[in-house]
Amino acid sequence: MAKRQSFADKASKKKHVLDCPVCASPITPTMFILPTPTESGSIKYKRSIIGICKCNHKKYYG
Repeated sequence: MAKRQSFADKASKKKHVLDCPVCASPITPTMFILPTPTESGSIKYKRSIIGICKCNHKKYYG
């Protein structure tokens, strides 16, 4: 059986959030799925996970 955590154990854990070195805002990993047409005419989807923060938000979201 798993060991039960107390509230103090949960509260003392560190956050696993990365901060951007340029703008010091938290980096949010975001998955973009882009359709790419193949030579045969069908569509393939390419997945990419990109870290989004304040300084590159406009580049990806317009």
